[in-house]
Amino acid sequence: MIEYLSGILSDKNPSYSIVDVNGIGYKVNCSTSCYDVLPKIKSPITFLIYFHINDNSQELYGFINEEERSLFKMLIGVSGIGPKTAINMLSTVPPNEFKNRLIAGEVKMLTSLPGIGPKTARRIIVELKDEFGKFDKDALPIEDSSLDNDAYSALKNLGFSPKLIRDAIKDVLEKESDLDTESIIKKTLQLLR
Repeated sequence: MIEYLSGILSDKNPSYSIVDVNGIGYKVNCSTSCYDVLPKIKSPITFLIYFHINDNSQELYGFINEEERSLFKMLIGVSGIGPKTAINMLSTVPPNEFKNRLIAGEVKMLTSLPGIGPKTARRIIVELKDEFGKFDKDALPIEDSSLDNDAYSALKNLGFSPKLIRDAIKDVLEKESDLDTESIIKKTLQLLR
């Protein structure tokens, strides 16, 4: 229904922001990871939106990138997980880390999240583990432990293709294996441009 919302950020806190769109203030619920990257108040902002309607309310959930919004949609598709629980989960664990841990079947990580018990944790793993392969296999961080996942994530956020990033990082690390994340990013960017 509402795909995105563009306007001026008029207020922000770790659980929601207010976006002024032509004189109308929209409350947009967001995760703390989203809050961490928001611009200053009175700056232009665009949120990708999930519009949730139930019998008692209508709420907007906002995301800075499609990866987080897609993960949110997958989480609320699991029986027993509502939008507030899903946004709280995303506030606790970054999307890439969440996906990796879920694929690894880490029940303990899930039960440490607010509102998630052992049964719900197992249900999430069963329902979503296979989905990630279909959903966005290339968006997952690099599986090879010799590659730097922080560098991968940074380059992915710049819009480069996951396959190109993986190949370029491998090339960089084959030449120099003891680089820090910043150096990996710089050298990989040189190859990608």
